Amino acid sequence: MSSYNPFNSTIFNKVIMAGTGVILVLFVIGHMVGNLQVFLGADVFNTYAHFLKSTGELLWIMRLVLLLCVVLHVYTSLKLKFLNMKARPEGYSVTSYVKSTLYSRTMIYSGIVIFLFVVYHLLHFTAFVTNPEYADYSENYGPVLQSSGMIDHSGNIIQVTEGEGIFDRHDAYKMVITGFNKPIVAIVYILAVLFLALHLSHAIQSMFQTLGWSGPKTTPRLMLVSKLIGWGLFVGFASIPVSVLIFGLGKGVIG
Repeated sequence: MSSYNPFNSTIFNKVIMAGTGVILVLFVIGHMVGNLQVFLGADVFNTYAHFLKSTGELLWIMRLVLLLCVVLHVYTSLKLKFLNMKARPEGYSVTSYVKSTLYSRTMIYSGIVIFLFVVYHLLHFTAFVTNPEYADYSENYGPVLQSSGMIDHSGNIIQVTEGEGIFDRHDAYKMVITGFNKPIVAIVYILAVLFLALHLSHAIQSMFQTLGWSGPKTTPRLMLVSKLIGWGLFVGFASIPVSVLIFGLGKGVIG
């Protein structure tokens, strides 16, 4: 007798997909708010980035939780697709899109694009695999020296010139400005968040319906909120590469 597998249950998969979706959407909103601090200047943005890095183990726990959510979200969405196909082995002779929209019909495809982009984004701005030179971007901050000198900071001997801070941290601001000054990189990011908007504009409403929030009055409102969040995230995220590439945000930081 085979053991019970909850992932063969449509309801179970929907609940897991919706639950992980809530976590991921909240993370994306928080991530955008953090990224928008780039408009407040290098010091504010680098302070924010340094704070995240200084959380150490907590940051890695958060990353592992998010990774687990992504894996479960992708797996359950594919599982539901398979279960639906299995329940209807014979396709309809005429395909009808009366109740479907562009957002719902492209969920799988936009999800794949988002997943591939997240992998690239981590290799680009987090692991520095695509651009190893980003790891060497640093800036001095903190109390300013009145004269040049050598300081010992956590076992590292650092030469500090007059007028510079005595502490050293990663220059995330320069990294972002440098990255988005490359047209191909900026365009890839803009297209990626466009797919994110398409995905979330349907996913958020569908997620709340799965959790039981639906009805003649509730559903239209959820659809509106879903689109506002999805396209709001697009505007927020896309504003950064657009501002760097077209309007010269951070001009003078690189070379």
